[in-house]
Amino acid sequence: MPIDLTLLAAPERNRYFYGLMMDAERFQKDQDYFNLKRSLLNRFVAGRGVVCGLNLSFDKAKSELTLGPGMALDGRGREIIVPAATPVDFTQLTDAHGKPAGPAPSGATVLISLAYAETKIDPVAVLVPDCDHPNGCAPSAIEEDYAVLVREAKAPPPKIPGCVFGSAPLTPDEQQMLIVKWIADSLKPPTGDLSVPLGRITLPDGPWDAVSDRHVVYDNTLLHDLIVCLGARVAAIPTVITTYVSGDNQSAKAGKTLAAPLVVALVDNSGNPVTSASAPVFTVEAGGGSVSAVVAGPGPGQYQTNWTMGSAGAQTVTAKSPQSTIAVTFNATAKP
Repeated sequence: MPIDLTLLAAPERNRYFYGLMMDAERFQKDQDYFNLKRSLLNRFVAGRGVVCGLNLSFDKAKSELTLGPGMALDGRGREIIVPAATPVDFTQLTDAHGKPAGPAPSGATVLISLAYAETKIDPVAVLVPDCDHPNGCAPSAIEEDYAVLVREAKAPPPKIPGCVFGSAPLTPDEQQMLIVKWIADSLKPPTGDLSVPLGRITLPDGPWDAVSDRHVVYDNTLLHDLIVCLGARVAAIPTVITTYVSGDNQSAKAGKTLAAPLVVALVDNSGNPVTSASAPVFTVEAGGGSVSAVVAGPGPGQYQTNWTMGSAGAQTVTAKSPQSTIAVTFNATAKP
């Protein structure tokens, strides 16, 4: 029985010794062991998505869709390799295994996905007859293949996720706590559709979107390039930076003023206070509350305001200097 790669299980491998009888079950145990280890690394270290290639190109004049060669990892951590460019009939829907399931409705938007598949190949003679192979012949190899899925899109493309670690800035302790919690909550068995979404198209000839649905695996080279780019962007930040001082995550009854003011500081790229810049602007973004006039804070380059809660629920205020592109976000809760 093939091992279930969606479950966490203690890996078992053969322990060889002189005189051990090797049969099909023993050899299968070796394959299961290495497949399980590899799938765990793929799932929890790399994640599901496109590793490289798999470009979808649409020729509107010919109404032809082509999937380019490349590699992806599915939701079980299995490698999916497309060795050559493949035409895709996006007018025909498929089942979960890539088999034809009828024409797509006129005007429908279809989602193109890539799924892992296996094909048994290389039939050979069975030297020891058994009930499983009454014809005396059986495939001797498994080709790790792929299937292109074409299904009607039931929802719009997912939104690009924002920061999952809350509003900045965070203290080192807060950062560590959030990261530990995020890792602890990440142990979830894969469920639902485990294929790799690549793009969507509205019949008969567009619009075409090969970006919004696509999951991407960030390898070390890509991460390095992103870090270098981020460093260049940070270096180009204006010399006046709005930074958080105090006042976040308070609560008060609706219509009441928070006990502590919201305080920010203006600093330069080296963290030194800037006292010659214009005062920052505090803006109510959510909750319908209000802020008082901005006055000097307790320290050099610091400014503060008082925040009066709006209606019950989550409240948000941002503070940003006219000379800076970076805003500080304050969150509060208005109690009934």
